[in-house]
Amino acid sequence: MKKWLFDILKDNTLVDNQIYHIDNGLFTNNRFEQPIQLYRRESGQWNYSYNNENAIWYFLNQTNREIQKLFETNKQKALVLFHNRDYEHNSNDDFIEVNGIDCMNFSLRTGNIIGYLKKGEYAIKISSRFGDNFLKYIISDADGFLEIENYGGSEKEQGYEWLLIYLWKTKVRKAYRLGLPKKYQTKRQELTRLRGNLNPVHYFTTGKDIGIYDCEYREHSYNNEATRLIAATFKKIGKHEFLNDCTLMKNAFYTAIEGDKLRSAELYRTKHFTNPFYKDYNEVIDLSKLILRDQLSDFGEKSDTSAFFFDVSMLFEYFVRKLLKRAGYLLNSKFENRAEIPTGSKTYKRKLEPDILINHKDKGFVFDVKYKSFDFVYGVSREDLFQLHTYVGQYGNEIEIKACGFIYPISAKGWQEKAKDLELPCIKSKIKVLGFEIDFYVLFIVVPENQNENYHNDFKKNNDSFINAINEITN
Repeated sequence: MKKWLFDILKDNTLVDNQIYHIDNGLFTNNRFEQPIQLYRRESGQWNYSYNNENAIWYFLNQTNREIQKLFETNKQKALVLFHNRDYEHNSNDDFIEVNGIDCMNFSLRTGNIIGYLKKGEYAIKISSRFGDNFLKYIISDADGFLEIENYGGSEKEQGYEWLLIYLWKTKVRKAYRLGLPKKYQTKRQELTRLRGNLNPVHYFTTGKDIGIYDCEYREHSYNNEATRLIAATFKKIGKHEFLNDCTLMKNAFYTAIEGDKLRSAELYRTKHFTNPFYKDYNEVIDLSKLILRDQLSDFGEKSDTSAFFFDVSMLFEYFVRKLLKRAGYLLNSKFENRAEIPTGSKTYKRKLEPDILINHKDKGFVFDVKYKSFDFVYGVSREDLFQLHTYVGQYGNEIEIKACGFIYPISAKGWQEKAKDLELPCIKSKIKVLGFEIDFYVLFIVVPENQNENYHNDFKKNNDSFINAINEITN
């Protein structure tokens, strides 16, 4: 097989958590059935975007440096994050890491961040190694909407903007179950009955008949800045195929705003709801602002430069926590009652934040969620093991730790090749901490192949198998 590197960089060849090697124009990766031989510009051939090796190499290195700098200085704005307390950006990865001498001899490493960056005619896209159906499933499942049968396609779109639209849709639908959001609005109106505060000089200034009162009062109104923001977002992306089944909800927002419009600057100043009843709308507000600010390359004015990044490890961890909560397990919040250990500093202590801490029958179970690939030869990485031992040792001071381990996703194909003989999706062994033996597990969530016709049902069965393994461990 032969391809231009120009095309490989943006045609879904590159996926997360991989190392790609290019040696004298031979492009290799352990996921490939066979290496890809790169085309090269022949002597005397004109320079075009697709065959200009110097320009491609410059683009890769410039992209590498600029995104590293962006993540170091402003990671919160570089990634799609959430205010939900269960979400956390838990990846120290860069978008890509490039090392080499030219575009025919280099290595490219990807981590937990997927996304798309475009500069002029050049672009690079890192996709999920489990495919787009995996992303859609864990987003919709985590928020209670399983729309697996008719996704709509993302093939027409170059980047991952569809992911933000899909996420926005699930958040709006979740919030809309509460009804349209209402806020108190101050109104002034001439009424025949007294309401609110009366303007006492109204009669003398207008000369109108007695019995008409100039009143200023407050009442709940659906026409507020939040509904106007969401309606404006519907207007911007309403023709996207993901929103074909949202006509009634969209019209409800259009009706609520009574034809009113706000300038963009006023929409961007929309505040979160302080009323806890409407807290689910706060995430919708944040995502709506992202969409309206034209931080998407597929909507509005397309510029020569656009970028969109997403931390899949964060989303996968949230998905796992939701699975466990729905199974009835009580999980410690990652942001409350955190253990702290001295660092040698007089003022600073380091907080310990295991991804999963289950309290069950007065026993503790500590697990870390890893979106990376599990190595069946060497097992869990040294750094991750050290981290887990620290969690067990510290939290074991307060509660008896019965078991610990890690949770990984694995493809159905990988599962068949590596571990199909296991009765449950887990590997069990023992570790010893301060003289006590503790059960140690590596648990797997098996992800169906992206093109599987029964994707939804198979993934649900695999999730049930994972929960069955957890049940055996905790009981």
